Amino acid sequence: MMKIGVIGLGTIAQKAYLPVYTREFPEHEWHFCTRDADKLRMLGKTYGLPKCRLHREWKALSEIVEAVFIHSPTATHYEIVSYFLKRNIPVFVDKPLTEYIRQTQALLQLAEAQQVLLMTGFNRRFAPAISELANVEGKNRLTVQKNQVNATDFPVRNRVYDMMIHPIDTAVYLMGEKSVRLVDSKVEGADGDFRQAWVLLESPEMTAMVSINNQSGAKRETVELQSTSGTYTVNNLTEVSIFKGTARTDQSAGDWTQTLEKRGFIPMVGHFLKAAEEGGETPVSNTSTRLSHEICEGVCLRHEERVK
Repeated sequence: MMKIGVIGLGTIAQKAYLPVYTREFPEHEWHFCTRDADKLRMLGKTYGLPKCRLHREWKALSEIVEAVFIHSPTATHYEIVSYFLKRNIPVFVDKPLTEYIRQTQALLQLAEAQQVLLMTGFNRRFAPAISELANVEGKNRLTVQKNQVNATDFPVRNRVYDMMIHPIDTAVYLMGEKSVRLVDSKVEGADGDFRQAWVLLESPEMTAMVSINNQSGAKRETVELQSTSGTYTVNNLTEVSIFKGTARTDQSAGDWTQTLEKRGFIPMVGHFLKAAEEGGETPVSNTSTRLSHEICEGVCLRHEERVK
């Protein structure tokens, strides 16, 4: 059993993480932290936490907890993550690590120097439908798309690091994480009017096209992996189709499988907790975390250069 802090209790934390922490891993002692007193009181009541496990100041947690999950706004990540790493406390960060590559590199270097666990929350790697694709032999071409209905009022850097980083990291993961390079990219739109973007990635064995479209008229996420053994598609992380020759086989997670299991949140959290307890290596390597962030930075820099 570990004492674990949760910093930042916003919408995503409430929907995707708090139910996982408290219901799937109740053997641990969970401590919630937010400056919003009303929210803290409400969530403490919802999850049955006593007042001694509800905190307003995140620095105080360093004297209590043995690991920490960070869900605060991205702009606060650098300060909070570095604070806990310097105290040798394992850290999980809901992506991205930061929105600036120098800060990201500094945090990864600090984690390596301190020999302390730092994991970025790329849940798609742990979604069963996606993780199974990693084992496909003879992979050669990949397409990853993540689209939104019609929402364009975002700064470019924010949208690339907050949304596009998911399909980018999925591609990095499925390409094997090594020798992946950014070939080209383009963002359509400008700050406050982000419409769509695409990225072309390449490795010695594979080519990948990654895209997001914020005016697609539908909220949808698709992956298509082509290989010498067949073509595999995944729709919204749960529905799998396998094409071999002229045959098609459809698969889907069982009705009783929890949504947070299908989307990778439960196994992802479980892998982090196991590594933190046992002193194991990070389930998402620092090398791949660095690469996914470097690609995002490359997309942003190419766009900034074009609009000068």
